[in-house]
Amino acid sequence: MSSTLAHGMELYVSPSADAPGDGSKRNPYSSVAEARDHIRDLDSEERLQDITVFLRGGTYALDETIVFDLRDSAPDGYQYSYVAYRKEVPVFSSGVAVEDWTVAKEFPENFPDEAKGKVYVADFPESVDAFYTLFKGYERIARSKKEGFEIRPLKPLHPVKDAGKKLDRSQEYIAARSMNVYHNEDRGQLTKFYFDDPDGILKEWERIQGIEIGFAPVPWGMNIVPLESVDRSGNVAYLEIEANAPPGAKLSHTKPWVENAIDYISEGTFVTLNAERKIYYWPKDGKRPEGVVAPQLLELVKVEGDINYNRPTDVPVKNLVFKGITFMHADRYAWDGDHKGWGIQHDWDKFDEANAMLRFRGAEDCEVIECRFTNSGNSAIRLDLHCQGIRIEKNLIDYVGHMGILLCGYGPGTKDVNKRNVITNNLIHRVGRVIKHGAGVFVWQSGENVISHNLIHNVPRKGIGLCGVRLPILTKDWCDFDEASKTIRWDEIREDLAKRFDSPPASFDEEWKRKTPYLHARKNIVEYNEVYRALEELGDGSVLNVSGAGDYNVVRNNYVHRIASHASGVLRTDDWQQHTTFTGNIIYKANISGIVHKGYNHIENNKIIDCSVMEFIRFASYPDEANNTGSRIRNNIFYESGDKVNLYRESYRASEGISLPHNCDTDYNLMWCAGKPEVVEDHLKVWRRKGVEKNSLAEDPLFVGMEDEGFRLDKASPAFDLGFEEIDFERIGLTDAYPKRYLELDVPDDGSDEDFHRNRGKKVSIYDFW
Repeated sequence: MSSTLAHGMELYVSPSADAPGDGSKRNPYSSVAEARDHIRDLDSEERLQDITVFLRGGTYALDETIVFDLRDSAPDGYQYSYVAYRKEVPVFSSGVAVEDWTVAKEFPENFPDEAKGKVYVADFPESVDAFYTLFKGYERIARSKKEGFEIRPLKPLHPVKDAGKKLDRSQEYIAARSMNVYHNEDRGQLTKFYFDDPDGILKEWERIQGIEIGFAPVPWGMNIVPLESVDRSGNVAYLEIEANAPPGAKLSHTKPWVENAIDYISEGTFVTLNAERKIYYWPKDGKRPEGVVAPQLLELVKVEGDINYNRPTDVPVKNLVFKGITFMHADRYAWDGDHKGWGIQHDWDKFDEANAMLRFRGAEDCEVIECRFTNSGNSAIRLDLHCQGIRIEKNLIDYVGHMGILLCGYGPGTKDVNKRNVITNNLIHRVGRVIKHGAGVFVWQSGENVISHNLIHNVPRKGIGLCGVRLPILTKDWCDFDEASKTIRWDEIREDLAKRFDSPPASFDEEWKRKTPYLHARKNIVEYNEVYRALEELGDGSVLNVSGAGDYNVVRNNYVHRIASHASGVLRTDDWQQHTTFTGNIIYKANISGIVHKGYNHIENNKIIDCSVMEFIRFASYPDEANNTGSRIRNNIFYESGDKVNLYRESYRASEGISLPHNCDTDYNLMWCAGKPEVVEDHLKVWRRKGVEKNSLAEDPLFVGMEDEGFRLDKASPAFDLGFEEIDFERIGLTDAYPKRYLELDVPDDGSDEDFHRNRGKKVSIYDFW
């Protein structure tokens, strides 16, 4: 074997290189694709080595997605790596310069007088047809928006109890459990809304193309959809495409807005007029814009194998590594007219969609190490369909438009090939900057993954979510317009059920148990993560949430703190969820429930501290739940430093007699209210009369210190007598291996220590969502 083969091949790429290059350090290639193609052309013996493609610093301007396919796999035992050259920063960007800005002299209809002389105008770059985001260096320029009108609420009615009722379509609709319309013939409710608008914000625009409406039809999700027309005489507006639920379906504190109307351009914002191919921008500094770019792409890099969607096996790309690369300047994606049924849980994202800067779609044993994903209208990373053994480690994800990291497997069925991935030691903050239901890490129909040692903060909704398809949707094989309906692999399910059972299920609960094997988000481990300032935007939800997923997920040894929100709980097992364990977690300072308990799920050995505005544990139940009693609520420490505490509360009783403390194995818990110990003693008396908490204690847990001491207990703590096992606080969060250069780019908490657990404040109203 030659010395090149013995030591591995090295190739070099530089965005400033003069073509043609030969890939040497002295004469590098000018594009990543050239290096990729060089590797493709190697013979079979030459491919049996590690190959490193060094990327020199500078901006790699991408006008098309870089695609790695089966020809680019490294043989097992080797890796082909695309790596930043030492101490240099290669930047992948799809931004194309917007040039020739001039002060606007001709004004479109409804151009505001106060903007005249301050707004600049430029033509679209030739290579761009339409876009939703605009950037200047490492900052996203805001798009114009205006709040101030209200969408009138609709009353959701039951599909059985209210069947046959004559509806007032301006006030009522028949609702699915997801809050979508239940019947196909009612889908017209998804493309209109009635409004109150005394200030005349919604107008009967003649030039309406490109104007969008943003709204939360339900507190847990949002839509940004094109506006078709406005009828002010009837106080009704029409949308070009269907919303995920009828506008006004459920109360939300999120106010609707109109976006991209020239009427509401303001300092620091832009508007695009697609028909005229014009950009209007009002810079904050008043100066002629420089360095402004418009995105050309939704995805910058894609690793894609042979996806055999309707067959059991795929052929993945293998053994690629991306290290030290900065990804930025991708556009926001938009729903199209065929999106209904393709949205994953609550339409928080779209199934198998090209909307992340780095996307794996049919890949195994690849790595993403020490990269930065920033300043984008879209998501950072997606792992779609067949993805196994993908390792995402030591990355910085900040200021992206939607999801941080999404794992999105196949829909419910027997094909289960998105699993055993590792997401560890990443810093993720300020995701969901454009699409407000973005999560730090979201796992849908993907199992056996490890999500560990991540620091996640300042996110609009979930820190980490584990989700699948909820049972009511899995009972409607006639429906293709509810969330995820089109992803369900009905033929596989029917065939498999016929092999397993000779008769139909006797109950809704039995049907759920039969269909649980088709929910692939199971056996995930979420551990040693630190999450704070989550749930900042929309309502409902929780910071660490398990909902409609498979069995045996474990959420352990995480630290979640400083949560001020309109949401439901810090940790939650949500509807149609079972066999989840919350253990070893520390929850500190929240104005919402510490943990929301539904179903047969376990809460053991956690420290819940200063979460007393609502309650430490809220007990709820979902509809049609059978008598799955015996959840373990044991060995927890509940501690309140003040003089008011609400330990347990019952709410949302969709199925009575289920999931309450006396339906559970509730015992050996330690409770203390430092300012008023007798309230805890009274609490225990109440629950002991109901047959639980017989060995629980109302005693001081004897913390050595709070956060500064890792919430460590004195050796004499009575918690140890009850069987509590100490939580190793020092292991939680980023490890010492996290890159210091990325820590320096973080925008950490400002150090203010608001009284989260007692102060709701005028801006933080509390809703009792289920």
